[in-house]
Amino acid sequence: MKRTLTSLLCLAVVSSAQADHPIQLPTISVDGVAGEATPLTLPAVPTAATPDAGELLKQLPGANINRNGPLTSIAQYRGLFGDRVNVLVDGMKISPACPNSMDTPLSYIPATRLDTISLYRGIAPVSSGMETIGGTILARSKKPEFGNSQDFEFHGNARAGYAENGDTYNTSILAGLTNENHRFHLGGSIDRGDDLEFDGGEILPTEHERDTFGGGYAFQNGSQSAALHAEHHDTGVTGTPALPMDIIYAKGDHYTGNFKNTFTNGGEFSAKISYQKADHLMNNYSLRPPHSMMMRRFALTDVKSNGLGIAYAVSGWTFGADADRADHNADVFNPGNPMFFVNTYNNAERNRYSLFTEKKFTAGTWEVEAGLRYTSVKMDADKVTTSMVMAPGMMGANFTTLRDNFNNSDRSQDENLVDVALNFSRPLSSQLDLVAGFARKERAASYQERYLWVPLEATAGLADGNNYMGNVDLDPETAYQIELGFDWHRPRVGLSPHIFYHRINDYIQGTPSTNMVANMLSGMMAPGKPAPLQFNNVDAELYGIDANWFVAVTHNIQLDGTISYVRGERRDTSDNLYRIAPLTARTKISYHQTNWHAGFEAVTVAKQNQISDENHEKKTGGYAIFNLSANYQPTNRITLQAGVNNLFDREYQDHLGGYNRVSNNPNIAKGERLPGLGRSVYIGMNIDW
Repeated sequence: MKRTLTSLLCLAVVSSAQADHPIQLPTISVDGVAGEATPLTLPAVPTAATPDAGELLKQLPGANINRNGPLTSIAQYRGLFGDRVNVLVDGMKISPACPNSMDTPLSYIPATRLDTISLYRGIAPVSSGMETIGGTILARSKKPEFGNSQDFEFHGNARAGYAENGDTYNTSILAGLTNENHRFHLGGSIDRGDDLEFDGGEILPTEHERDTFGGGYAFQNGSQSAALHAEHHDTGVTGTPALPMDIIYAKGDHYTGNFKNTFTNGGEFSAKISYQKADHLMNNYSLRPPHSMMMRRFALTDVKSNGLGIAYAVSGWTFGADADRADHNADVFNPGNPMFFVNTYNNAERNRYSLFTEKKFTAGTWEVEAGLRYTSVKMDADKVTTSMVMAPGMMGANFTTLRDNFNNSDRSQDENLVDVALNFSRPLSSQLDLVAGFARKERAASYQERYLWVPLEATAGLADGNNYMGNVDLDPETAYQIELGFDWHRPRVGLSPHIFYHRINDYIQGTPSTNMVANMLSGMMAPGKPAPLQFNNVDAELYGIDANWFVAVTHNIQLDGTISYVRGERRDTSDNLYRIAPLTARTKISYHQTNWHAGFEAVTVAKQNQISDENHEKKTGGYAIFNLSANYQPTNRITLQAGVNNLFDREYQDHLGGYNRVSNNPNIAKGERLPGLGRSVYIGMNIDW
């Protein structure tokens, strides 16, 4: 038995480390002989290893994260990331206040308050949201369940954890008063940590602090349900070493409400509403080695957004309408010069209005889901200016030219997007299902891509070290997507591989700027830095394979894992797409008893040498890290947890990590890719009542 288990583990490790063999495996959730769920959901096992909810996302097939700091997980799915991925937190579309996505949507939900995280594997249905070209990811916070009688009961959950790497601790509490019709709840969390470590020293700055607090009320009876929830989010001083500045604060409030009513004919009407307001301060001198007073910068940014959605479902049909709007501002200042300012974004509006219909039906042995969505995206921005237009010589002249060109441009832009999605499944036997999908998906430019009028790094967290220029005249991206796979499920073994192909016309990508004024100005502001890139429409394609698998070796021993591979290329040139995840496999062997289990996990990552030359991207080598974990339940309500991540303290570079922007870091050269975390021992506790 030992020889068999060792061989299987080694096979998974070796196969995933060789870039020549694009094998992929995702996580599968099987009960008896049931197939893969839709959406594919991962329960949030309480973890003390990290405060970041994005780490759990990496366990899903095809999913990964771009990381620019300890709390800045930018979701990536099959090579598409950022605004291309529709990330919903408790059903709400979060708009980051930071133009560089320091406060990403996943940063609004700490790992200790997460209940589940899930994705629509493959082609997301049109009902899952607007602009789902990169799929839909759902993060759901933990809330108490309704009771079973008219008597009120007090329920709750408390979680606490500590990880020695970075002296990190996190804690959360949830308390609720519920009966069969009513639910009142309050919850909050605290996350704190110092600078993180790797085998060669410290990653500066990666200290972090975050507090959240929220509460709500929900009602249900036999035919109706309603809920209201309010949440306050406050990220304090937090390092983002892959970006030009660090977080001093990112704080705000968001509110959600929803309502459902089931009619006697079986139809269901649902409505949802949301509102968000957030403010953000960042600078380049509080956590980093001192700059000269002339080079010190801080930025104040904010966002206001709101959303509304309604839907009616009956007899397999769903009809719906969605609308949301967001208004962004960002201004840069110099603390040593009160006269200095730059309006980076001034009332940059992005408003969406959408209608959709979807039908689920059976055609012979096929289960079909067909959907159509129309979305109108309306964007605008106010005029901008800067004190630098008063600078002497060519510096001031260049700023004046770029300002006037932007202010005189047609900043009001309307886009009409059409999404069509078809998903099919057919049982080939009682244990084997065939799945297929076809889609046409569209996405309009983000406000950063369209309205960045001066060469800067305010680019939704691209973190490639380049200055960028926006392009008011960008066309929307149009993707043609194909999905094919199967789901083989038996009581003791399961496998679900999917292959995919995305052909994207007018893909929005930074290309070398031909704006000589911007190029000259960028060189003046950052001598020796490469010429800026400008967001332009190009042609691209992404293809690959990912898969889930598990094997119940005995009643107590299980092997499971995921493998994911994606290849991203330009079709108009010989270049590759930027920041594409390399071939990655996660393989875990676990031993289960009634009240405890232990696991040994291998995370193996191939080298990535298919890199973007235009983004000046650097290659990374392959590596493998190993993790130990154990859970023990002394009672049904208490779970104790312990583990070691990166057991052998392997030094490695995560290809989806950014590049070090901090000068005089004693352990990492400026411009070098940030290293992955070193060994970390952690412990945790979860209590339910």
